[in-house]
Amino acid sequence: MHAELDRIFLALADPTRRRVLELLREREPRSTNELALAFPLSRWAVMKHLDVLRAAGLVQTLPQGRRRLHFADRRPLGDAAAWLAPASRR
Repeated sequence: MHAELDRIFLALADPTRRRVLELLREREPRSTNELALAFPLSRWAVMKHLDVLRAAGLVQTLPQGRRRLHFADRRPLGDAAAWLAPASRR
């Protein structure tokens, strides 16, 4: 469980990755190119951020031909919130 939480908090520590999640919460799905347009970064840099978010379980990716569509997965955030809750509420 702690390794999973470490990946979640590491992914959320970066402001670019938090912004990617915000964009996905606003509207899903979004393609890699569409996400890259929201940042002053290369598409490759955005792909690396998506890799970290995927490894933490925060983003799911669906290949569609040459495109990749990305969706936020909120379940790991629930695990992190439960861990942050006081012991009396767990």
